[in-house]
Amino acid sequence: MQDSFSLDEDDLSLINVMQIAPRATWTEVGKVLGLHSATVARRWERMTTQGVVWVTAYPNLALWTERCCLAFIEVDCQPTARQQVVDALAGVPQIASISQVASGRDLFLVALFPDLQALSRFVLDHVSQLPGVRGTRTSTATRFYSEGNKWRLQALSPDQRAHLTRHHPQTSAGSRTSHERFRDLLLPLSSDGRRTAAELAALTSTSVSTTRRRLERMVREGLVSFRCEVSDIISGWPVHAYFWARVPAHELDRIAQTLLTLPEIRMCAAITGTDNLLVIVWLRSLGDSQRLETRLAERFPTLTLTERAIVLRMSKRMGWLLDGHGRSTSPISLNPWADIPYDTPPDEAGTSTS
Repeated sequence: MQDSFSLDEDDLSLINVMQIAPRATWTEVGKVLGLHSATVARRWERMTTQGVVWVTAYPNLALWTERCCLAFIEVDCQPTARQQVVDALAGVPQIASISQVASGRDLFLVALFPDLQALSRFVLDHVSQLPGVRGTRTSTATRFYSEGNKWRLQALSPDQRAHLTRHHPQTSAGSRTSHERFRDLLLPLSSDGRRTAAELAALTSTSVSTTRRRLERMVREGLVSFRCEVSDIISGWPVHAYFWARVPAHELDRIAQTLLTLPEIRMCAAITGTDNLLVIVWLRSLGDSQRLETRLAERFPTLTLTERAIVLRMSKRMGWLLDGHGRSTSPISLNPWADIPYDTPPDEAGTSTS
């Protein structure tokens, strides 16, 4: 049964602030909202305890797609084994997200690997061998256009958003630094994207000044994405779906960039295979799925929607396990470099012991 709770306009505005600036200090957040810093901290604590909001961090997916391997894995299960397979995959640190979907496949996984060889070992030697798995299909991202950390509740005024933008850290897309160089910071940030430099220093046995300098560099060079997630039950967009499309190669970039202007678009990526575009959408109702398809057909005559799948349940999102209402229950730190197979689970600090 769904626990009772309520959010007021200040709560929604606070969530919107955290979506724009997930690591803002409570003093800065309070200034934007016109509330005392202690008040916003207390409100945030209440909402995170309820599991309706949380902040995570992970490698910047656009850069990861260019340098490493971002994979979309479809899994077919025996009719009675779906939950058994979900349970077997939920703790895998390379898997960012697990969706149970309504058609064409039973599970849809988003996973990060350092290279194609690691992906191959994972799919062929691990997933395919799990009891209850009947088959898999895998595609990889060739270009990543946008993802969930850009999605907003739109609960702030234009002036409030502008104030936050001015204080948002500037990033550079030209960095060639390896993500793995900051692995020791990325892992604990995955389970709590608001960990302070002092907390990270304690977890990594490094001085606070050194940790702060490395953290600032990681952010400045655009190697990390911070995201404030919201539970489905408060988002106002409770229906999630995957759309697969076929677009002429010479129009792919233009159409994908235009798609990003639509409020329903949560993620957009070019992928390998006959269908070369994958889009994740959030909708207000099931009927909106058909209305969105009609809009896409009218606006993009060369885009052919080849398949769509409604999400029945999101079991894991960007490294966090979810309950049946989409509320966070516990983190599984996202670790693309973990060993395969998985002999030991992640420890409490969010770092893998394998």
